[in-house]
Parts: sequence; structure tokens; C-alpha cells
Amino acid sequence: MVKTYEALMGSLGRSMFYRPERQRVRELLSRDARPKLLINGAEYPLFDVSMNGLSFLTPNGARDWPIGTTIDLELLLHEEPVYSGTAHVARVEPGPRGSRVGVGLMTGFLDLPEIRRRDDQKLLEEQMDPGAAGQMAKVPQSYREKVTEILHFFQFYRRALDYHERRFRAEGATDSDLTAFAQRAYEALREPYYQLHREATSEALKFMSQREVLIAAKEYTETVLVPLTLDIPLNKRAYLKPMGYPGDYQVMLYYYNKSFEGDSVFAKVFHRIGLEHPLAHGVCTRKDFIVQLMEGEHDRVLAERGGSCEFRVASLGCGPAREVSDYVSKRQTWPGTAVWTLIDQEEEALGVAFRSCKREIGDCGAPAQLDLLNLSFVQMINEGVPLHDPESQDFIYCTGLFDYIKESRAQGLIRALYDLLAPGGLMSVGNAIGPQDCFWTPEFLGDWSMIYRTRDQVLQLGALLPDSAGLEVVAEPGNAYYFLNIRKKEPARGV
Repeated sequence: MVKTYEALMGSLGRSMFYRPERQRVRELLSRDARPKLLINGAEYPLFDVSMNGLSFLTPNGARDWPIGTTIDLELLLHEEPVYSGTAHVARVEPGPRGSRVGVGLMTGFLDLPEIRRRDDQKLLEEQMDPGAAGQMAKVPQSYREKVTEILHFFQFYRRALDYHERRFRAEGATDSDLTAFAQRAYEALREPYYQLHREATSEALKFMSQREVLIAAKEYTETVLVPLTLDIPLNKRAYLKPMGYPGDYQVMLYYYNKSFEGDSVFAKVFHRIGLEHPLAHGVCTRKDFIVQLMEGEHDRVLAERGGSCEFRVASLGCGPAREVSDYVSKRQTWPGTAVWTLIDQEEEALGVAFRSCKREIGDCGAPAQLDLLNLSFVQMINEGVPLHDPESQDFIYCTGLFDYIKESRAQGLIRALYDLLAPGGLMSVGNAIGPQDCFWTPEFLGDWSMIYRTRDQVLQLGALLPDSAGLEVVAEPGNAYYFLNIRKKEPARGV
């Protein structure tokens, strides 16, 4: 039926006041911009900017930053001023170890395209003078020698594998023959490849705390080595980041599938070798670890509440949610209903998860329900997770998100998730184990920075939880990720 114009939502549904887009500093500016924000003469860390305002981090709370207070503000990039004027405090967002203060400009505006242009111009000047030689001089010689050794390794085997692939094809080799050739090369090259990467990690550890040297070494590696890896599907996806971050759902699917992929034998071999990285292998073993935990929690809930109950599970940063489809495939049916809430910032990831899980549920006839929640990681961290009612989830897990969250924010998010956990329920939070003897591979070849934590540091993520919470740190079977397992104890029953 045709709607009347009064019933159409087009104009009303889309109309809103224009609000200039906010951008994180690291997304807007180069590594060398070195932004300096001065508020009333004192320096504060800049968090994000828009044309009409910005926000900064402070250890002090709302009491020290009353809404409406006028402040003097100056912003410098490359030690040069780009804005000076007055602003007013518009909002204060308290956190567990300080606050984020948002201010609105009262004079002028931040011309972000011009600021980016000036940053690029400064970057060009630094690249031209002292140029490549000056940049390379910042990189330790022992590290450059190791990169040269890895460069030779790549080039030697690209040349050899390409030659024999052409020869085999000319002789009428089938796809199966070429896969067998790739398998043989993979088995021969896997360990020498990772020995070089362990040695590169050892060299990188010598300068990881020296920011200028680290930046120079990363740029040197990305100039010399990375272009040789961009026909390798795994490397290309992680480095180019089409979804905006390296470990997206497609990278996870590569890890799970463990197949030879690529347009050449060289690409297939090194794609497959990349899947054997300890962290990549750990993605698969931690998935099995979560399946095992889920099975135990499901049995616990059925025993406590009977066969007609709902078993509620939430997955934060779910990606392709392979652990859910694997769980359904393994168990197939059960009394009552299982309700999974899958949360991710990417619609594509949710689509992949929905299709694979729904297909498995349909094939098994499992009594299950899928709820999908599209929520950005920033929203999860800053605003919490809007999941039903408090204490509604029997099992909450997150396998990868906390590798990218600083301690104070991670602690706040875990505390918020704990409130969603039902009495007796379990939350399991994963984090890459540190120190990591092959971190060079993601950090330098994939521009993939992670926070590697020790057992004690993972335990510290639960610092804001009540004393009644039961905490333990366990390593998943691949020994690549620690999991902080948090049990919400049942309330004491009256006599």
C-alpha cells in the first residue's frame, strides 16, 4: 500500500544537526607529528580532535574540570603552533584512572585538512633531508643485517619456487601436483623461516623502548621487506587493513582454514607458513579452549536450572564466531534453549558469523537463538555493552579485543561486563602472552601492534572487580594466550 507523505520517514528520519567528525590523533597525524596540547599553560595528552573541539586525558575528574569553565588552549605539531584560543569544558567522561575532557572552541576552528597538509609537508621535509641515508642511519646495524638476511631468504625462495612452478606447469602439472610441491616446500622452509623471525625479534627487543629508533626500524622494514610480501594473502590483508585494523574476520578465517592460498606457489607456501605463527596457531587452540569452557558452563546451567532453561552466552568481538558453530556441530542438541549474542564492530564479520552459525544450527536442528549486536570497539570501551538486563549472561567471553586495550580501560570494561554476568556465571577474557619470541612478525611485517601481557599483568585486569569474584589465569593449550577466568559467586543463602 502506498504511504501518505506524512507517513514517509525520509526527511524526518535523516535530518539532524551537523556535527563535525571527530578523529583520533593517531588516525589523523603521522608518527612524527608529536602533538603537544597546552591547557592554561600545562601539557595534557591529546585524545581526539574535530573542527570545533577536541578532547584530552587527565588524571583529575569532574571536580577539577567544571562544565562551562573557560580555558586557554594551544596546540602544537612538530613544535609549531597550529591553534591558539579559548575554549569551554563541554563534557567530562570519568574513567577508573582519570577522565577524558571534551572542550568546545570559542574562537576560530581547527582546520583539519590544513593541519594534515602541514603534517605531510613536515614529513616530506624530513624524508628529503636527511632522506633515506639519514633514516637508515637511525637503524642499528645488527638489525639491518638481520633484515638483509630475511630479504635474501624471501628473494632466494621466490626465485627458486617461481622457476620450478613454471617448469612444472610446462610439463603439464595439475593443481594437485602444485599443491604437493607447495606442501613439500612448506615443510622444508617453515622452521628456517621462524628461526630468522625469532632472531629478528631478539634484535628488535634491544630498541623497543627507544621511540625514534623503533619508528625508523619499522619504516626501514616496511620499505625493504613488506613490498615482497604483499602477494601473500595473509600478509596483504593484515598490512593493508581493508577493515581498518589487522586482525579482522578474514584473517581469522585464514587461521582457521589453514589452507594453501595465493596466486603462486611462493604465495601459497608463505601464506601457509604464516598460519603457523604461534599467535596464529593460538587463535585455533584458544577457539577449542572456549568451546570446552562453553560446554562446561552449559552443563552447569542445565544441572542448576533444569532442562527448560535458557543458557545465555555473549561473545565480545566475535569475528566469524567459529567457536559457536563448532560447539553446535559438536553437541548438536540439548534440553532448553541456548541464546548467543554475537557482538562485533563490523557488519561483514557479523554476516559471516550469522551465516555459518545459522547453517550449523539448521543442519543439527539445535534449539538455539542468535542475536547480533553491531557495536564499535570504542563504544564497547567507553559506553559499555547494552546486553539485556544486569546479571543476564551465563557465560561471557572475549578472545582478542583486550590485546589492544590499555590497562585502565580494560579494567573498566571487565568491571562493566561483570555486572552482566549471572550469579554463578563465568567470564573468560583472552590476551596474548608476553614476552613473545616472534612478535617481530606482526609488529614489523604487518604493522600490527598488540599489548602482550604476563600472567600477573593479565590478573591485574581484574583489579576493579569485587573481592567476592573468583579469579584465575590459565594458558590455552597452544600457550599463546592467557585467559583471565572470572567466576561470579552465588549469593549466600539464608539458613
